[in-house]
Amino acid sequence: MAGTFLVVEDDVQLAGALRRTLQQYRPVHVSATIRDARDALRRRRNWVGAVLDISLPDGSGVEFLQELRRLWPNLPVMMLTGHLERDYLNRAQALGAEYVCKPAGRDNLIPFVKRAVIENQDAEALVASYVHEYAERMHLSPRETQLLSLSVRGLSRGAAAQELGTAENTVKAQTRTLLRKTGARTYAALGNKLLREAVDRSCRPLRS
Repeated sequence: MAGTFLVVEDDVQLAGALRRTLQQYRPVHVSATIRDARDALRRRRNWVGAVLDISLPDGSGVEFLQELRRLWPNLPVMMLTGHLERDYLNRAQALGAEYVCKPAGRDNLIPFVKRAVIENQDAEALVASYVHEYAERMHLSPRETQLLSLSVRGLSRGAAAQELGTAENTVKAQTRTLLRKTGARTYAALGNKLLREAVDRSCRPLRS
């Protein structure tokens, strides 16, 4: 079951805008108060991330963040603020949260959304699956597919040769064939390209 974003924001218009953006990627639960957010946390177990206002009708978003951290120590959290309250922001950062000043636009939200979605998934399996699909599409040999996987992991050609237990010159020759088939300029660039594509695919907006 897909994780859900928790939004705790009492401004109706802003909460609606956040919902519209986030629900393109995962389901969203919106709470206007800390009390309602606490109830939501008790009812649901699979959260993908949280967006919290610092100033809420029944308390501080930072105080709620402390509660949240006891239940979900590693949950990606973004704090929203209309003012640069130094103490609050420093405490939020110490608790592992990002922050953005209102109004939060798509350029602020989408990078956070993608990081949260990736952390909520088995990233290693996701990338491996994408590499396999790409290798089939490009008609790569088993050895070329191995080299591709090692490139995505960030290994150099020399390190790949050690991993495969073969001579570096052999890997160089196999890499040249791999680059010719894929049209990539360098071994490292090919690995980076596939990693970006795997992440982007996992974070595609959900179909309506």
